[in-house]
Amino acid sequence: MSVLIYSDHKTVGVCAATLLASHILAEAPCVVGVDCHESLQPVYESLSAMTENGLLAWNDAHVYQLLEFLPDDSGEQHIANLLGKALFARTDISEDQYIVPFSSDHTPEETAQIFEKTILEEGGLDVALIAVRHDGALLMNRSAASNPATHTEVSGGDRFITAGLNVLMQCRHPIVVATGKDASAAVKTMLQGSITESPLAALRLHPRATFVLDEAAAELL
Repeated sequence: MSVLIYSDHKTVGVCAATLLASHILAEAPCVVGVDCHESLQPVYESLSAMTENGLLAWNDAHVYQLLEFLPDDSGEQHIANLLGKALFARTDISEDQYIVPFSSDHTPEETAQIFEKTILEEGGLDVALIAVRHDGALLMNRSAASNPATHTEVSGGDRFITAGLNVLMQCRHPIVVATGKDASAAVKTMLQGSITESPLAALRLHPRATFVLDEAAAELL
C-alpha cells in the first residue's frame, strides 16, 4: 500500500492518470477497470489529453466499467453515456473493447455473474481506477460485510450492478482517488479505521493499492 498526497485535485488527476497509463503501455493486453464519479473528471481529462497527443494508445486494452444502473424502460446505459463524454469520445477505445454490466437479455443477478466471470476469465483486472465517495462507499458497496461478488445494490432509490470486493481485491493495482474536504472523513476511515467499518478500509490489505489524495481529502490524517 502507498499513499500519495498532492496540493490540489488537478495534480491528483495527472498522477492517477500517469499511473493508469503506465499499466496500459507496459502490459498487452491490459485489463482495466473504471469507476464513474465527479472526482475522477481530472483523471479522464489527463488520459484524454495523453491519447490526443499520441502518448497513450488503448488498442491493446480491455476496459470494464465497474458499475451501471439496472436497465430501465429507456434502455439507456446511463453511466456508460457519462463516461463516453468524459473519456471514450476522445480516445481510440472501440465498443468491442468496452464491457458494461448491463443486459436486457438476462436478469440483474445473471448479468452480475456473467460480468464478474468475464473479468476473472481474463485473469482479473490489471489496474482499476476507483473514486472515494463521501459516504464511504466503494463503487456501490457500502458494507465490508456485504456480498463480495458482483451484485445488485440500491442507493438513493436507484438500483445498480456493482463490482464487489472479490474483483477489486484480485486487481493487481487498484488506484484509489480522493479529493476535497467532503471526502476527508471517508479517507480517515479508509486509512485508519477498522477493516469492518468500511469496504474502503479493506483496500488497505491490498499490497499494491495506491491511494492518491489531495491535501483537503487528507486533512484528518
